[in-house]
Amino acid sequence: MTKKDTPGGGPRKPWANHLQRLHAAGMGLGGRDKPAEWVDAATINDLTREELNAKFETIEIKMDARVEAIASKIDGFLGAQTERDKRLDDSIAGIRRDIVRLGNLKLNIWGATLTAVALGVAVAALSVTLYQTGKGDIAILPQSSPAIQAPALSHATPDA
Repeated sequence: MTKKDTPGGGPRKPWANHLQRLHAAGMGLGGRDKPAEWVDAATINDLTREELNAKFETIEIKMDARVEAIASKIDGFLGAQTERDKRLDDSIAGIRRDIVRLGNLKLNIWGATLTAVALGVAVAALSVTLYQTGKGDIAILPQSSPAIQAPALSHATPDA
């Protein structure tokens, strides 16, 4: 702020500017406030340069401490994030191993299913073959000659 902003050259309060704007727009407090009279008209002349420099150094030290605290918090946060990332990478690697095992299991299931189907087809084929063979044997038995059957009957009777 320039020296002409306030009578006496002192800093103004933030709300003093708003009062000035209201008065300039004709929205004052009914003639009770006067734009020439500032509420905050104190001067800063009683503060020496050394005191001001000391105050600035104190503020700088406090701000450095705050920045250092924030930096240490950020470092801690980044360390925690790095550990979390490692855990996630390990978890993802485990999931990938499980997927590979499940893929192998899927192949084993398909192999077992195909083996069971092949065995079923083989058993069905053998059953049909044995049925056809037995059907052919039944057709041959009644056509055999009585001469072949006679010796079997003579051996079956006891000697007299």
